[in-house]
Amino acid sequence: MELTLLQAALIGLFYYLSWSPWLSYAGFFTFNRPLLAGFITGIILGHPMEGALIGAGINVIYLGFISAGGAQMGDPSFAGYVGTALAIASNLDVGTAMAISVPLGTIATVLWIAKMTVNSFFVHWADREVEKGNLNMVAFINVVPPQVLLFVMSFIPATLVVYYGPTAVNGMLNILTPNILHVFNVIGAMLPALGIAMNLKLIGNSFTMPFFILGILCSVYFQMDIIIISIVGAVIALTISAINYRSDKGGNA
Repeated sequence: MELTLLQAALIGLFYYLSWSPWLSYAGFFTFNRPLLAGFITGIILGHPMEGALIGAGINVIYLGFISAGGAQMGDPSFAGYVGTALAIASNLDVGTAMAISVPLGTIATVLWIAKMTVNSFFVHWADREVEKGNLNMVAFINVVPPQVLLFVMSFIPATLVVYYGPTAVNGMLNILTPNILHVFNVIGAMLPALGIAMNLKLIGNSFTMPFFILGILCSVYFQMDIIIISIVGAVIALTISAINYRSDKGGNA
């Protein structure tokens, strides 16, 4: 599949929005997730269902994703947008797409570290303006330079990789043997287990594990639809939160 520069630029723009604070951080909490990233990329490339399936597979890998301070295990957004675009353009299956998305997300952490490093200079710049009493300049430093930097270090790399990447991927596929491609498929099939294991590590305590086991029983034994299980889980979570809130409020009173 031949990608146009406009399609690559649109994917790069959504990747920028996924890390930006615009839209009340809706970008970070929605566009940043590989599932939605794959769906958006699929719409841009004219294959929404295929994009959603690939994005869903990539999303499982990053189920336990957490970014603490300046450290992160990878860039799920870059893996979602760029990985899905390269997979659709190169006609890859979901397993192979998942296998190539992980190194893409890992490489993108270089951009994250570079951005965080440069942003530290803006903090010292703002401190100097505070000492001068120039509060308007502080507001400018907190918004404009960081967003310009973020745009340059997210939009441009993502656009270039999406636009020129399919040629490199197709060339790689042409020289790889079927056995090597099978290895990629096996690795792709194993990666969701890593994401699930990371998620279990986060929720693996005596309070939450019973609910996890209950969800498995509802899905496997009672054959309940995953949407129904999600709704039931949301109701249980809201009920427990309400009970805890009343208990705390009564104790403080």
